[in-house]
Amino acid sequence: MTQENPLLTLIREVCALGRAEFERPSTAEGDPDAGRALVQGLRALDLGGEPADISLSLDLLAPRAPYFDRLVLAAIAAEIPQVVNLGAGYDDRALRFRHSGVTFFDLDLPDIVADKARRLETMGADTTHLTLAAVDFRAGDVADVLARAGHNAHRPTLFIAEHLVLFLEPSDVEALFDGLSRRARTGSTLAVTAEVHPAGLDSDIVVSTVDDVMFDGVGPLHTILSREAWSALLEKTGWRIKDADEIKAVDHFELPVAGRSFHIQTQFLTATA
Repeated sequence: MTQENPLLTLIREVCALGRAEFERPSTAEGDPDAGRALVQGLRALDLGGEPADISLSLDLLAPRAPYFDRLVLAAIAAEIPQVVNLGAGYDDRALRFRHSGVTFFDLDLPDIVADKARRLETMGADTTHLTLAAVDFRAGDVADVLARAGHNAHRPTLFIAEHLVLFLEPSDVEALFDGLSRRARTGSTLAVTAEVHPAGLDSDIVVSTVDDVMFDGVGPLHTILSREAWSALLEKTGWRIKDADEIKAVDHFELPVAGRSFHIQTQFLTATA
């Protein structure tokens, strides 16, 4: 298996620790303290081996985490029986939002899933409603992984991909969306954070510029598209953006391209099957 980019590992750990800094909602059956317990002892070290500054992630997490929290709570209220968390990492929504009749599936790389399982066992967490499933989104078929994990393709599902697809190649994002659509009954929803550049720019040039300017040529970001391209990709794979004219977004970073400065946004896209 290809070794993970160390920067991606760092980003995952910084986000996990950052989420634990917020007061977040929970269901009546859920554990409001699960997030802090789940990351107990986790250390996000920079490439020099020093503790990373998690405060850098808080501005992005402040709007992003509540957006997905609200979607999960809305799905529970609408009696959607399944929530699939793609690239779940150390996210605690399955614990905070525990609810009778709702099954959660947390998918991530095998080593992350193994570490999360160990942490859950150490916590003594009730995981009867949670299934952990290992997958490499660059190689595995998510539809097959979900089928083996016990996901019911005949019942509606909320699929969430928070801070995932920008780390995958465009072909892998397409395969992911397509695989999810094969598991999505009518009434299912897919919610993703998508990195979006202004229309008229070449996406490959944007990605390579991000890599050179921000990461000295070894960056983990691979998919940054225009809003129109994201919409087309979703429709190609069986999804349609809800409220397409309404843009929910936060500015992520500023980038110089062809002598001009452009804002790259993190947009919150919600699509229906």
